[in-house]
Amino acid sequence: MPSQKASKRHRKEIMSNILQNKPNQVTTEVIQTTETTELYLGPLPNPDMLERYKNAGIDFPERIMRMAEAHNKADTTAKNRISLANLIIPIIGQVFTLMLGIGGIFACVYLAKLGYTGEAVAAIIASFSPMIINAFRGLNQTKETKQKR
Repeated sequence: MPSQKASKRHRKEIMSNILQNKPNQVTTEVIQTTETTELYLGPLPNPDMLERYKNAGIDFPERIMRMAEAHNKADTTAKNRISLANLIIPIIGQVFTLMLGIGGIFACVYLAKLGYTGEAVAAIIASFSPMIINAFRGLNQTKETKQKR
């Protein structure tokens, strides 16, 4: 049992040492950092930022300008193609519908001459249904346009 008494004595010494010691002084150091972020919208940064790009590489400002010009050219080309498509597609649709109608009339006449009257009626209905559908769509679009105004 002497070992238990020794360990108790040792613990008491440790506790008394802890209680007698003065608390250590804690020093605190505050470090303040500031971060600045610059943003720009569009293909070109402002002139000051563009000038600072020279620090990264002498040709960076020129490369940025070429990139912006290429972007502008591609954007203009895409808009022109979309505008052209918006003009041509309705015309192609109308021409196709007209051709389908004329083909239906010829099919109707041919089938009627052969004595297939039921098929002739079906051909004329099939040929004119796209025209009727387009007419109703046009009426609906006209109503929506008037409501927006």
